[in-house]
Amino acid sequence: MDMFKGMGIAFGALLLTACASAPKTEKITAANGSSVALYSGFISTDMNGNRYADVKLREVTPAHTAGGMGLNVLTSVLAGGLVANTFSKEGLKGNSIDSLPEPTKAYLTPKAKPVIAAWLQKNGNGYQYKNDLNIVAAQWLLVYQDLGADNSNYELRYTVKFYKKPEDANMFSAFIISECTPKPETAKLADWQANGYELVKKTTEKYMDSCVLELDNQLPRLLKH
Repeated sequence: MDMFKGMGIAFGALLLTACASAPKTEKITAANGSSVALYSGFISTDMNGNRYADVKLREVTPAHTAGGMGLNVLTSVLAGGLVANTFSKEGLKGNSIDSLPEPTKAYLTPKAKPVIAAWLQKNGNGYQYKNDLNIVAAQWLLVYQDLGADNSNYELRYTVKFYKKPEDANMFSAFIISECTPKPETAKLADWQANGYELVKKTTEKYMDSCVLELDNQLPRLLKH
């Protein structure tokens, strides 16, 4: 009896843990009854080239390369296997700018919600989707262009991904994935950093506005049923 009681307690604890760790979604519903659950957060390493998502602005300077601050953002062990630690400046850990949290969830996602709702109203025909639509931030990086230059320009890079399981998916089905990576803009580091990184904020908002448009273009593929 005690053994079965213990198993029941363990199973209950496991169930509660699973529920607590389940990603929180928000249902987007159109007037015609169509709906889809939307998750907004950060991409997992296995969907991001084995790199951790940038949760804050990451700043990589030539000093990080020369000093070997490396220690990069590649994960070293995944699924029991070693991952090749090939050098790239994009992969360096750099400096995390604590005052600048990654803005996708706060800026892009609220703009995406009415776009999704409008698409459902026009095309959903009352269908209620079984599988979640995901908006996940992947990269937010300020990185030097030229290692040998004394005053190199810096690129501001941003990537967000949209993905969803097909409605007829089984456990082996691949995700439908769309990536938005706007062409990086360049400026001197001092210009990016001026006035509390004002240029970074404004440029990133411009990037995200373009990615909302890209999401709208990709919805017929992502929300096919």
